[in-house]
Formats: sequence, structure tokens, C-alpha cells
Amino acid sequence: MRYSRQIALDKIGKKNQEKLSKKTITILGLGAIGSVTAELLARSGINLILIDHDKIDITNLQRQLLYTEKDINQYKVNIASKKLKEINSTIKIKTHKKCLTNKNLKILNSDLILDCSDNLETRFLINKYSLKTKIPWIHTAALKTRTVLYNFIQNKNNTRPCFNCLYKKNSEFETCEDSGILNTVTTLIATLQATQALKALLNYKYEDKLLRINIWDNSIEKLTVKKDKNCKTCTMDVKTKKIEVGKFTLKLCKTKSAYSVKPFRNVRLNLNEIKDMYEPIIETPLLLIVKIKKYEVIVHNYGELIFKDLKNEAMIKKIAKDIYTLADSSKLKQKIKQKH
Repeated sequence: MRYSRQIALDKIGKKNQEKLSKKTITILGLGAIGSVTAELLARSGINLILIDHDKIDITNLQRQLLYTEKDINQYKVNIASKKLKEINSTIKIKTHKKCLTNKNLKILNSDLILDCSDNLETRFLINKYSLKTKIPWIHTAALKTRTVLYNFIQNKNNTRPCFNCLYKKNSEFETCEDSGILNTVTTLIATLQATQALKALLNYKYEDKLLRINIWDNSIEKLTVKKDKNCKTCTMDVKTKKIEVGKFTLKLCKTKSAYSVKPFRNVRLNLNEIKDMYEPIIETPLLLIVKIKKYEVIVHNYGELIFKDLKNEAMIKKIAKDIYTLADSSKLKQKIKQKH
């Protein structure tokens, strides 16, 4: 029997093996960590969704164990899917040969998401989707001889931090291309990630601390990470929750070419939530330009709205009310649920 050695393990057994066969894990990034994690999980009997837009390069072969010289210049998702199917033809594998963007987050939909990517922006996107859908994810990263792992698996009280609590969007990191990387460290963290994935799927107690390892000097640290009370991604601002919808000022701008709307109270709008609800045209850290119906609206994170091409005050008030309503957490959840 294919899984006899795994079933013999008291942590797994026949019932848990059956559970695993019905689970699907999304692996984002099929490089040094992702290719090893994917192979381990495929051999464990778990269905996979593979996401990567890169081709295999000769420099990858030093640490990306699933590929060989004959695979160079071919897409990683194609080669990975082919080889994993040869390893285990009984599992289902779906592939996406694309970058993760704000518009295609639904391709992450699964029982668990594994971050094997190499950039912060992708991880912020995973974080946003996870918070919205409540799908857990496991973050890994490696550089030189060091690696980290953290399980973003929320508890019932919603007290665990999100990715934005750990890192800020303006954080800067070295790259493997610049600083190098040891292949043993990526293989190590891939096996740890795969193990945490099994524990998460089977509802075992997972590692709740940030795991930091330096394989060169054999140092292992477990760090407690606390939720950032001021995090604008996973924690609603108290003032924002208390906005009284409808209480705002509307006036014609000095140029008389646009209307300005400002709430009476000090407000910090979550731009990520706004762009999830409306079509974004331009995005910056401080403001958004979104398309609502056929009108363009400038949304400042401090609460001001600018309507450039809409003169109907009743319509302006309605749109403004809808936007400020998003600040109410319960109504936001209802709107997202209806949208999906």
C-alpha cells in the first residue's frame, strides 16, 4: 500500500490519511523551498495547487531539487506538475502559470496556503486574502544560511498577528542573487513547512512562535510575536468603528471643478478594504483612485473623498455613505460575503 509507512505512524493512521487525501494545499512559488515542499506533500497524498510564473534557470539547480539540466528554460509549474504526477498519479494537481496580483487572489483558494515566494508584495497579498477568507497560511523565507517560518493560523479569539504586524510594506531585504544561499537551509525549512502543513490540516497543535534558524551555527530561536494593536490590516481602529454614517461635510472645491467630502470625526480609512470593494485605477500608499459606477473617486486614507466628475450631490452623498460604511467591521464582512 502506497501510504503504509505513513499510516503506521501513530500521528497519522488510516483515518487521518483519508482526511489528507481530501485536502488541497496551494503552494505559491516553486523555487528552492516550494519545489521540495511540493514533492514531500505529493508523496504524502495531498492534492496541490501550484503557482509560479518563472522558467527554470541553471542557477536554480544548486538548490531546487525537483529540476535537472534538461528542464532549463521550461516553466516550473509545467515541469513540477509533470514530475509530481509521475511520483503520485493519484493526487489532483492544478497549475497557474502567473504572478499573484490583487485581481486573481481567488487562485489561492484551498484548505491551506504555503508561502514559498521570494518577495514581500506577494506575501502581503496572501495576507490580505487569508484575513478575508480565514484560510490559514504558512510563511517561510531563507537567505544565506538563515531561515524563518511562521504559521499564520488564526485562533478563535483573533488574537494572533498577521503578516503586516511583523513586516511593514517599506521593509527592505537582501536577495539570494546578491547575498547567496546554502541549499541545505532551504531544504531544511521546506521539510519543516511540510510538517507544519500536515499538523495544520489534521488539527494538531502547530508551532505558534516565529521559528528562526541559522543552519551554519546550528542556532534555533523561537520568538513570541504579538499582534500589533495599531495594525491597519487586521485590527480595526477604534475611532473608525465609531463613525456615524451620514455625518460628513460636502463642499465645492476652490477650483469649482470637484466636490470634497470630509467626515466630522477623524478617520483612517483602510485603503485595502476600499479597493477590494471598488475597481482601483491608481494605487498609492496614501490614496486611491477608484471607479464607482462610471465615476472616478479619489479616496484619501485620512478620510477625505474627492469627486472630480460627479456633480449630483445626492449621488455623492450616497457613495460617500457607502465608503464610510466600510469602516464598520460587521457591514464590511457582509459586503465581502455578498461580493463573493
